[in-house]
Amino acid sequence: MTIERRMKSVKFEITNGSLEKLARGAGDAALDAAAVLREGAAAAARHAEEISSRVRLEQEIRDLRQEIRLQMQAAGEIVYAAHRGGPSDSDRIQTILEYVDGLYEELEAHQRESETLRGHLICPACGAANHSDCLYCQNCGKPLSRQ
Repeated sequence: MTIERRMKSVKFEITNGSLEKLARGAGDAALDAAAVLREGAAAAARHAEEISSRVRLEQEIRDLRQEIRLQMQAAGEIVYAAHRGGPSDSDRIQTILEYVDGLYEELEAHQRESETLRGHLICPACGAANHSDCLYCQNCGKPLSRQ
């Protein structure tokens, strides 16, 4: 079957074979577009999860800092009470300070993880955060690991 149409002395001819070829090309293009959309959706989901992880981590960092402040305030109040003539409770102060030491260790680990999530390299020697394009630590000069 041939369809002919004349427009200003231009002749178009469409055959069943060319329609089938056009339909196959359109189907292939639709499949390609669907694949691109799936890849884009997966990348967006990964990005959203990374952002969510960073937000949770930053909240944990804020919570740790607040807990450290509260514990240091409690230790300071005990010390001040002893200064004012109250009973000295060095065991309680020691317990608080050991707890604060653990909080600081947890805080430092969270901060390193946060820097890593931002794409920074953490120096294994001194713990400083460095830009991802650095070969050597900007703080201590030691080589940075890319592992």
